[in-house]
Amino acid sequence: MTETRGETDEILVRRFQKGDNQAYDAIVHRYQDRICRLAAIWLFDEQRSADVAQEVFLRGIKGLRSFRFRSAPFTWLYSTTKNICREQNRIRSTEPITFEQVDKVSSPSIDMDKAHAAREIRALITELPERQREVVLLRIFEELSVRETAKAMGCREGTVKALLHKAIKQLRSRNILARTDIDIC
Repeated sequence: MTETRGETDEILVRRFQKGDNQAYDAIVHRYQDRICRLAAIWLFDEQRSADVAQEVFLRGIKGLRSFRFRSAPFTWLYSTTKNICREQNRIRSTEPITFEQVDKVSSPSIDMDKAHAAREIRALITELPERQREVVLLRIFEELSVRETAKAMGCREGTVKALLHKAIKQLRSRNILARTDIDIC
């Protein structure tokens, strides 16, 4: 396998566009966990999130071949993930989200109090307006910078900050953040 450490996403995509399938494998390896986590949070279902990730990368084979670098490759993958999750949610919109589904996406590596707090926050996030929810997912759960979040969402950094501030205010108003030691700032 060709060495891909240190290569930027742009270099990997350009290599893939020239026919290097190992470069695409490197992109998949680099982002598959992140895409699965985003899908799991949006869908509240780990099995479906794996299916969504697979669909994202299948669409990526076609989409990244003609990618024009108007945004970062991750931005394209993020948007594709969001769109596929919306499609899935429309299909299953008649099924209510249960607490057990929220429970499925909690990490077993954190202690029970933090896991419970994370489940509560995830459940509340579904009640936030869509743009605020996106900011929380990218900034808090994916730990992207303000700049990276703005690029992924296609907006200005000030918009990200304002949306995050509103989301945090709404979450605090429900007294969830006060009961946890999860730092979301």
